[in-house]
Amino acid sequence: MKRYLIETWGCQMNQHDTEKMAGILEGLGFTATDDPAGADVILLNTCSVREKAESKVFGRLGRLRRLKRDRPDLVIGVVGCVAQQAGEAIFRRAPYVDLVMGPRNLARLGDLLEEARRDGRSISLARDDDPIEFPSATIARAAGPRAYVTVMEGCNKSCAFCIVPTTRGGEAYRDAGEILAEVRGLAAEGYCEIEFLGQNVNAYHAGGHDLASLLHMADRIPAIRRLRFTTSHPGHLKTGIMDAMRDVPTVCNHLHLPAQSGSDRVLRAMNRGYTRARYLSRIEYLRRAVTDIAFSTDLIVGFPGETEDDLRETLSLLREVEFDQIYAFAYSPRPGTPAAGMDGALPVEIMQARLQEVLGVQEEIQKRRNEALVGRTFEVLVDGSGRLDNGLAKGRTRCNRIVHFPAVASRGAFLPVRIVRANAHSLIGEPAASGAA
Repeated sequence: MKRYLIETWGCQMNQHDTEKMAGILEGLGFTATDDPAGADVILLNTCSVREKAESKVFGRLGRLRRLKRDRPDLVIGVVGCVAQQAGEAIFRRAPYVDLVMGPRNLARLGDLLEEARRDGRSISLARDDDPIEFPSATIARAAGPRAYVTVMEGCNKSCAFCIVPTTRGGEAYRDAGEILAEVRGLAAEGYCEIEFLGQNVNAYHAGGHDLASLLHMADRIPAIRRLRFTTSHPGHLKTGIMDAMRDVPTVCNHLHLPAQSGSDRVLRAMNRGYTRARYLSRIEYLRRAVTDIAFSTDLIVGFPGETEDDLRETLSLLREVEFDQIYAFAYSPRPGTPAAGMDGALPVEIMQARLQEVLGVQEEIQKRRNEALVGRTFEVLVDGSGRLDNGLAKGRTRCNRIVHFPAVASRGAFLPVRIVRANAHSLIGEPAASGAA
């Protein structure tokens, strides 16, 4: 029996791309394995948003070299954003790699595998702006009650630090009818929470529809209990979308809205296209409109030219918004981006010190906000096993908090859970009789 292993780095888009590739491989007669030594095909689905993620990929390739030496028939592939960025250079750096494939080429995976076996090497880096025609029925989705649905690909923004438009291409949108047909199919299969995906998901528009109308239409599909969407750009967070978050019953009260910095000077240098005040106006509107809404964000610390005053502005943004979660990183120069050639690059030790200061402030905020939830009861969707003590299940609230609690219900069940303990990064609960928020 032929076996495959896909290792995945990066965002939800990459995770869903892995599901798509897994479906192709299983259609070719492969079975999944977690053991590299037992795999006939190993694909590294890569992320190049930060240099560290890219370095991890080449480090992993180095460890796979021995497997290839001992088993010459093993096919090793680099796919995703690092593949698109590095291209032929991957073969020069790791000549034992057989296949290189960009993220807009997933549908060609079967042909590329055959070509690699026949010719010893295959590569496909086409970056068409048309969306991939990918039949949803072939996707090998992860087990559980939650499913991803791609609504658009690519990004038309020109943020100075970001390599995504280079690796993922320009924006392309799926037809709304096709998206809704996929959601209906998922509902029929038992999925009850859908997350719409796009690099710039709230820019979606096709055939007279936008993200707001897409949420309204998906809400009418029976058996769908929760709708989410990621990742949003503040410049495209229109009133209609925010009102849909208020008015559409299935849309969850959580929004991931990358700020990147709290300093207007840095935001201009980043070419983000909005000000701190405009960002905060979206937060304020949603706080008034959506009960108990939770916010998460992305932050870059140490962008070229960032001063101590700029850092204080970011810290004050954290304290003003009180995000429920952040993803903060030290700036990482990406090849070909405008920021990579900017003056004012900061020493690594300064960037790391600033990053730790940001994370420390956020730790205090999260701890305080989570402790305020003790005693409250939330509806939790059970989606797996926890990572704490044996016997604990794991679920997610509508506001996107993960809760661990004694296993009393099967995966896919909705359960009222009362929060009994909290720290900065986890909530512990117990099943409650009723009264879920």
